[in-house]
Amino acid sequence: MTDIDPKLIDVELPEHDGYPSEVAAEDTRDSLLEAVGGRKKDGGAAVDFPQHLWVEPRDWPEFAAETTRTKRWPENYRARFTNQNPTHECTCHALVQVAEACRNRQRGGLECPVYLSCLSIYAEANPRQWGGASTRGTLNIAVRRGFLPDKIQPKQYGFKHTLHGTCGEGNATQSRGDWVQLSEFPTGWEETAKHFKPLEIVFPDSWEQIVCLVLHGYAVGVGRSGHAIPYVQWLPEKQLMAYSDSYNVIRYDSPRMIRSAVGGAYSIISFTTPDDWNSPC
Repeated sequence: MTDIDPKLIDVELPEHDGYPSEVAAEDTRDSLLEAVGGRKKDGGAAVDFPQHLWVEPRDWPEFAAETTRTKRWPENYRARFTNQNPTHECTCHALVQVAEACRNRQRGGLECPVYLSCLSIYAEANPRQWGGASTRGTLNIAVRRGFLPDKIQPKQYGFKHTLHGTCGEGNATQSRGDWVQLSEFPTGWEETAKHFKPLEIVFPDSWEQIVCLVLHGYAVGVGRSGHAIPYVQWLPEKQLMAYSDSYNVIRYDSPRMIRSAVGGAYSIISFTTPDDWNSPC
């Protein structure tokens, strides 16, 4: 494995990008459970960590090698980067990466990905635009009413309602535009958004459970040190977790940083799926 630039490890941005301490304080285990309607058995979206996903830490290197061989990392189900610069939308960019990876995993690959709009969640999570949003708030919105598709898509799906993906820079796979209020969303947008909702969410209890989820192909969203990110690949040789940062770049967290993020961590393990993947709604 090639060397990793130390400057890409345990990165703490000079200014918060949407997850300052006062926002992070909202994300307790109890508040996250409440945000998604409680446990599935009670009508909500939360499910316990599935025990069949547990892998003993001593077995991580062997399991990781097999996941690499079969191309089943969350990184393999990630269809694109997003670019929030210079906004405070990080919790929504992380959420979109986790959601898209789950949907693509259910499809079995990247044949029919749908690019989701980060702004379609953030515009409701923080009507003031700046200052960021909690994981609690963004998950509640996604579970309750779903995402809108981005205006940019990898193929022509004929969506009736779309929204630009970010107020930041965006990129070739993410549209950008001016800030919009929820009241300015296209008329009838809810009919499209309902087709793109998380159905089951795991809140891992430990950093080991985070690694296990990633080993099985489930991206894990976390907030730490002022920034929210999606974990997409465990590197046992380096003892590092790769994440697709919302600045068109892969960066890495050490176990120390992963441990600091457990309290607000989540993984979407089930997402709405269409009858016809070529006609998502």
